[in-house]
Amino acid sequence: MNSRQNLTHSVTIPVQFRRTEHHLILVASHAYWKERLCNAISSKEILDVNEIVKDDSCDLGHWLRSVEQHPHITELQSYRDLISKNVEFHIQASKVAKHINARNYSAALRLTGCKSAFEYSSTAVILAIFCLKKEATKLH
Repeated sequence: MNSRQNLTHSVTIPVQFRRTEHHLILVASHAYWKERLCNAISSKEILDVNEIVKDDSCDLGHWLRSVEQHPHITELQSYRDLISKNVEFHIQASKVAKHINARNYSAALRLTGCKSAFEYSSTAVILAIFCLKKEATKLH
C-alpha cells in the first residue's frame, strides 16, 4: 500500500497581478494540482481527504488566503467569487479522493469525467481566475 499522499503546496505563487501573465501562473498551478489528483487514480495512491477538502491546501487557495500579498484585490467581487469556486472544487476533489482511497477507481474516474461536477468546478476556477484578472486590470 502506498503511503498517504498529501497534495499540498508544491510551489509558492508570487502573483501580484501586476504583469500580464500572472493570472496564467494561477491557472497552471490549478491545472497541476488537478493533474496530480487525477494521476492518483492510476497510481492507486492513498490520499489525505481531510487535507484535500481544505480550500487552502493547494497553491491557489494558499495564495487566495494570503491577503497581505495582494490587498488591492481583496475587495473585488471576482476575488470573492474565485474563493468560492476554489472551495467548491476542493469539495468535489475530496469526493474523488474518497473513492480513490476506497479503491473504487471506476467511480473516481466517473467523478472526474467531462460533464462531472469535479470538471465543472475546475473549469469554474479557471474562468474565475480570468475574471479576477480582468477586474484587477481595471485597478491599475
